[in-house]
Amino acid sequence: MASAAAKHVLITGAAIRVGHDLALGLAKAGWDITIHYNTSKEEAEALAQEISALGQTARLAQANLEIPEEVAQIIPTQGTPALTALIHNASLFERDRDDPDGTRHRAVNVDAPLMLNKAFIAQLPQGATGTIIQFLDGTPIPEHMSHYAQSRAAMEAMLPALTKDYAPRARLHALTLGPTLKNPRQSQQHFDALVAAAGEDQLTSTPTILAAILGLLPD
Repeated sequence: MASAAAKHVLITGAAIRVGHDLALGLAKAGWDITIHYNTSKEEAEALAQEISALGQTARLAQANLEIPEEVAQIIPTQGTPALTALIHNASLFERDRDDPDGTRHRAVNVDAPLMLNKAFIAQLPQGATGTIIQFLDGTPIPEHMSHYAQSRAAMEAMLPALTKDYAPRARLHALTLGPTLKNPRQSQQHFDALVAAAGEDQLTSTPTILAAILGLLPD
């Protein structure tokens, strides 16, 4: 395993959108990146090439976060440099009609992060302290996405207890995100209205999210 000083971060959902930009930003700041993706293989491979061109190491980790057996394979127990940070960027954000009982949202937005946190802490080198960053959603969530809202609320409710459970092996931080990138199903007018209504405590651009993350990660 790598030394405790290694700067190596796993970002879930890193191949596209906000995750892609965060991965590039952290690579520019000297971090090696493990790029988790589900179906965006071409985008993940292109991102890995960009990171390599910056002089950093990129590793690909494909997994469907709805499937525990695949989640368990994201963080190897041996054979790769140790991770020192974990960023939970991926989430499932779908209408209730596409997940009638909410199990898919629970799997991706609650169960997978908990599994990854456990595996992350287990692989930390002796004496090292890891950093885990969990994103929260500060935007108004429509009624037809109640299962998404419930999964996010469940994770947020766990954070105080998890913070205590993980200490001193890992520091758990939460960042509240506002509307950052327009959803393909969303009108520009609706997105602009959400941005205008965002609270001061909400991060609403990739640069501000990246700056907040860099402030939480070790030098």
